[in-house]
Parts: sequence; structure tokens; C-alpha cells
Amino acid sequence: MKKIFTTLLAASMMLAGTSVFAQNLALEAGFGLSSTRFNYTVGSTTADLYGGTIGLSYEIPLMPGTLGFAPGIQVGYFTGGDVKLPFNLGQASFNESYLAVPLDFNLHLPISEDIKFLVVAGPTLDFGLTSRAKVKDTNVEYDIYDGALGDMTKYTRYDVLIGGGLGIDVMDAVRFTVRYDYGLVNRNGGNLTSGFLKVNRSQLKLGVGFLF
Repeated sequence: MKKIFTTLLAASMMLAGTSVFAQNLALEAGFGLSSTRFNYTVGSTTADLYGGTIGLSYEIPLMPGTLGFAPGIQVGYFTGGDVKLPFNLGQASFNESYLAVPLDFNLHLPISEDIKFLVVAGPTLDFGLTSRAKVKDTNVEYDIYDGALGDMTKYTRYDVLIGGGLGIDVMDAVRFTVRYDYGLVNRNGGNLTSGFLKVNRSQLKLGVGFLF
């Protein structure tokens, strides 16, 4: 997974570099929901966290005015309280941060001279920066990447999300978007639970951006 992640990232940066003067730069911020679902053989639970992202993307025209490839980079932070921990560890508050590299294809559909409808689809390479859980009414705090219970509950840092969304560009200056992404990688890195626990993250986000 690390090799795939690194290869796709390098390829996107190289492609971007070849067309640096033919791109549209966008500064974007979003607010949304990040849901991590723990699926056991006997049930499931979900940690819903709220937060936001900020980042840059630049569009390389493939069919000028209609279709473009838009790699980018984003940083996201999500937090939430009273999340039920797996294995009856109690209730906890979570905070997580991510570095993401969207590799989007943008389809532009003009509605009028000043308004364009936008369809976005593509994968996102996701790298977990931090993930911590503090158990309610205690001083116990877990670093999920290091393992909440040794090698029992541990996240992997790498994920690949697939998704898409819709948007509107106004006067080639402001962009409004809504987007959903689903993580394809089982993020459970605990060897002791690999046979009966799957962990997948998804996110729903509303965004606004400024085009340059």
C-alpha cells in the first residue's frame, strides 16, 4: 500500500509540473462529517466526527473548458465526543487529522455565461497524521495509530478513498461543492483482530473555494 500511495503521488506531481502554466488554481475550504465504521462478525459501531479541511488544487485542461484533471493537497481535522469504542472500552472523545491528495477529474457544464455546473470524480490518497481517543470520565487516552490495547486495536495510516461530488462555479471566481468519499482500505492494523474486525472511513463534505 505504501508503494502504491507513493507512486500515485509522484505521478500526479510530475503531471502537474508539465502543465504549470495551463492550470486553474483553487483555494478550497470545507466542513463535513468523517465517519469511521467498525464492522465485527457480530455487529458494528460508528464514530461520527465533525470538522473541516483546507487545501489547494490546480486543474490541468484535458479538453479546455470541458474536462480537466485536478490534483491537489488538503489538510483535515475532525473531532467528536461520546463515541462508543470497540470491545466495550467505554465512551470517548476523538480527534483526528489527515493529509489528503485528491486526484480528481472535473467536468464543466456551462449553464450561463457566469455559471457552470461541475461534476467531480476520482480517488483520494489519504495519510493519517494523528488519531487520539480520550475515555470519558477518566484520564485514559489512546493513540490509535500506536494501538489502543497493544496490537489489538490499531489503525493503519494509509487509505485510498473513492468518491465524487457536484458543484457550481460562479463567474469563474467562487466554487460551491458537495462531495462524498468512501475508504477502500481496511484500516484495522491490529494483528490480533484482523480476522473479525474491519475499519473503513467515509466522509461527506460541503465546500467553498476561490478560483484564481
